[in-house]
Amino acid sequence: MSQDRSLTASFFLGIVTTIMAIAGFAVLLVIELVAAMLAYIYLAIYNTELFGYLVREARQVLDVFSTQFETFFPDSANAAYATLLGELGPKSILLLLIGLAVGALIRLAFWMITRIFRAFAA
Repeated sequence: MSQDRSLTASFFLGIVTTIMAIAGFAVLLVIELVAAMLAYIYLAIYNTELFGYLVREARQVLDVFSTQFETFFPDSANAAYATLLGELGPKSILLLLIGLAVGALIRLAFWMITRIFRAFAA
């Protein structure tokens, strides 16, 4: 009987832990999204020279994507350019790159904070 209660408690603890992990990832995703949008808006409004430079560089990244796609998938290059690459402008690529960079920095910060708390707790 005691073993049944232990298994039931472990099962529900596992479910609660899983739900909390999913909720934590969702909250982290929202934080990353908001931070990326704020960084993009800040660059566009207050640092127009840097923003213009980054847009030009993002255009080069987009050109590299299209060149690589034409090299590796020559049969599908026109369709891909018409559907995906043609619709993405340099500003969209810049926003994607900013989102990746901001997301990586936020995840690094959370990882470092977690490691520091675990080090002091031990």
